[in-house]
Amino acid sequence: MFKKIALIAAVTLSLAACKTIPVRDYDHQIASSANKPLTKKDVEKAIISACQQRGWMCKATSEGTIAGLLDVRKHQVKIDIVYDEKSYSLKYKDSMNMKYDGDSIHKKYGQWMNNLSRSIDNQLFY
Repeated sequence: MFKKIALIAAVTLSLAACKTIPVRDYDHQIASSANKPLTKKDVEKAIISACQQRGWMCKATSEGTIAGLLDVRKHQVKIDIVYDEKSYSLKYKDSMNMKYDGDSIHKKYGQWMNNLSRSIDNQLFY
């Protein structure tokens, strides 16, 4: 009986650990600074610095767009970061081993996007 309960508990925990969330873009308005307005180059530097701090590989691919790649163990996420001096947006591009089905993705994706957004904001204003 104990083995059966332990097995049910293990299966339940493993299913809970693999939940998915809806895929979405992470859009952010950049609040204006009282000191001086930010330039597009300032925003680009902040994004690249935040990516590096969080373990992302990033590369400017065109004017106002940076490609981001995160490899975590056997998982991989690719995003485009589109930006100007007033806003930036983290946009899903591709992934591997993230349970992506066209509408939803592994819950870690949301955590990684939120962490990256916070780091970008910190670079912009601190």
